[in-house]
Amino acid sequence: MSRDLLRSVTLHLPEELRSSLKPPKGKLFSREALGAAEDTCAYIRQKKLHPVIAVGDMVSINLDKVSCQATVSILDGKTKRHEKLDFEFAVDVVFQAANPAGQITPEVWIAIEHALALGAKGKTVKIFIEGEEDLTALPAVMLSPLGAAVVYGLPSKGIVVIKVTSTQKRDVCRIMQKMVSK
Repeated sequence: MSRDLLRSVTLHLPEELRSSLKPPKGKLFSREALGAAEDTCAYIRQKKLHPVIAVGDMVSINLDKVSCQATVSILDGKTKRHEKLDFEFAVDVVFQAANPAGQITPEVWIAIEHALALGAKGKTVKIFIEGEEDLTALPAVMLSPLGAAVVYGLPSKGIVVIKVTSTQKRDVCRIMQKMVSK
């Protein structure tokens, strides 16, 4: 799938793919909240993963609390889809993008591309999603350079770190090819 195509269509997650996205797609750190964030941070530093893209409010917040702020944080202002969060952390640039539940919109692709470009220049970026950020880990893996870390929360399980590799990119591409474009 070309970037131009992905920037021009909205992908929809079909029901039959939902269960395949539930297991962790990377290394799972399962201690409680800040413990998992500390373990995640230690792993990222040990493996020298960069940039770090955090998907989810609690992951972004907890990484910041353990002095391991992500280069790009993708948030929707909620945890567990409904509970509103009121926590701020400093970033250099803020973008907004609309992304309904179960979808990946062109706006998300463009926001992540711009955020990663700024991150490569040493800036920290927050992408605030109007809707839901859950599926944004997929474009984050596709757009990130090899050796990056895409970090996301797995509710009631912990924090997952995907080390971006060619294999991870191919796996994500296969998933996205199964998503219905409209």
